[in-house]
Amino acid sequence: MRLLLIEDDVNVAETLVAYLEKHGFVVDIAATLSIAKTAVLENQFDLVLLDRLLPDGEGMSLLSFFAEEHRPQRVILLTALGDVDDRIRGLESGAHDYIAKPFEPRELLARISNALRQPIKAVREFKTFGPLKYDVESRTFSINDVALTLRRTEALVLEALMMRPGNLVTRETLESKVYGYDKFVTSNSLESQLSRLRKHLSLKTKAVRIITIRGVGYSLAET
Repeated sequence: MRLLLIEDDVNVAETLVAYLEKHGFVVDIAATLSIAKTAVLENQFDLVLLDRLLPDGEGMSLLSFFAEEHRPQRVILLTALGDVDDRIRGLESGAHDYIAKPFEPRELLARISNALRQPIKAVREFKTFGPLKYDVESRTFSINDVALTLRRTEALVLEALMMRPGNLVTRETLESKVYGYDKFVTSNSLESQLSRLRKHLSLKTKAVRIITIRGVGYSLAET
């Protein structure tokens, strides 16, 4: 399960990440609303842990952003604003749960498990580029309506490219998509994923290819 922790307190973030990763979760961190919006648009998360008091605004504004961008999320609000009115407002705004700081980590773990059992309303959305189609809900690909089977890492690369079909996707964006934020990645690691992905695409179609914008990033292009 992949979680997004939106928290600007470095000590709190590091403590939570260590605890959650110990219990089997993959956790990405966003310290601001801006970073969080980019993360949600470019990645798929099973649940979002959201602090309300962030450097660039009110965390709950992300709840309307998720709806506007058709990116439904399971959200647990983590905040020092813990009175009854704050909790009611958070739940009425669409959060799955609300937990006031300070909290017991075991309680948070239980609330995460409970939230993950709740269904999330998926919006059926497709991205197309030439004969290539990406089903955003099922996260699957097809070419001329024939399923395209890829390794997980290759699929993550193509997923990032298909979120901006025909436009530049920076190398940093691809690396964060495949390996997560704050991870050291060698230059050869991403290149090997792109090489295999190019080979898969070329075997299925000559109409779409991945081009390199040297020193900047990559893009899908129609032949």
